[in-house]
Amino acid sequence: MNFDFVTPVDRKNTASLKWQRYEQQDVIPMWVADMDLTSPPGVQKALSKAVSAGVFGYGEVPQGLNQAFIDWCASQYNWQVEKDWLVWIPGVVPGFNLAVEAWLKPEQGLLVQSPVYPPIRVLGNLRQRPSVDLPMSESINNFSSYLKPETSALVLCNPQNPLGKVYSRQELEELAGLAEENDLLVISDDIWSDLILEPSLRHVPYASVSEVAAQHSITLMAPSKTFNIAGLSCAVAVIPNPKLRASYRKKMRGLMPDMNYLGLVAAQAAWEGGHDWLEALKTHLNANLDILENWLKDFPQIGYQRPQATFVAWLDVSSLQLENPYETFLQGGVALSPGEAYGESGYLRLNFGCSAEQLKQALHRMTKVLYNVGVIK
Repeated sequence: MNFDFVTPVDRKNTASLKWQRYEQQDVIPMWVADMDLTSPPGVQKALSKAVSAGVFGYGEVPQGLNQAFIDWCASQYNWQVEKDWLVWIPGVVPGFNLAVEAWLKPEQGLLVQSPVYPPIRVLGNLRQRPSVDLPMSESINNFSSYLKPETSALVLCNPQNPLGKVYSRQELEELAGLAEENDLLVISDDIWSDLILEPSLRHVPYASVSEVAAQHSITLMAPSKTFNIAGLSCAVAVIPNPKLRASYRKKMRGLMPDMNYLGLVAAQAAWEGGHDWLEALKTHLNANLDILENWLKDFPQIGYQRPQATFVAWLDVSSLQLENPYETFLQGGVALSPGEAYGESGYLRLNFGCSAEQLKQALHRMTKVLYNVGVIK
């Protein structure tokens, strides 16, 4: 099938977080991680059918959704998931916050890799748990040197946001050994699991590497990034350990809202029929990366490594010596994500999940900015 990733999508005046923040300015938003691309036709069709019924009451997870997710895990990751392990939640971010509240005492702390997605970075402060930053540059062999007596959990972002790193099975096996040796829980955010852009790689869920890993971990997944349905609030926590699962469910009571009815509908449609669309999307995203890299050839001062996954690129602009890189490009009409939010100043995150035309327009504006600040003479 042919899918349209070419036609730019007009999201102005649609209550879009990404676009509404800058609606009073002439700005192209290339920041928050949702795509300016339409969702799969099958998802749109399922939602249209649900909306045409005109009833939007409380949702309940249908058996078809459980099976769709189980089948997706088997086909995409070769991971055999059991229905009893699944706890449906409205989002991955609430999911890892809840895991901390359910499993860690106030004095118990977190090990968090950095730079990392802001909600993970601030997790310790938000939940009032001691937190230690672990630089992404450190090898797994050195992780133990960062452990404190109170460290009780490691927060993993797999694939990693913003670096786009895909963890290998060997790395995850080493990590599982470290976690078992130090009695650590592993909270794994796998929301980017389907957006592996390097063809030779495949996503490996942490819990799939061994029974030991499965029994001390939670894996958080959602169709939101993959199929661009983040606004429908549907995610799943995979918790093989029955004791951890029971305490997690108990902590949910009164704290987690009911599942979004339309989110359940969209998730099932996506996992049941979204494979071909996803393959086409990854081809499109790799083509956009080629456009970005072509542009970067003119600016060797900007550090960059092609992401193995995700639709965000991590740009090192420290050598440009800009007082405020985010503000400089914003004044030039492009909204990027500031590196400080991820724990790394001198960097910017660029979302290339859009049409090629939109990406080129943003890069054209960024070129003008670099001329204005004297990078190009």
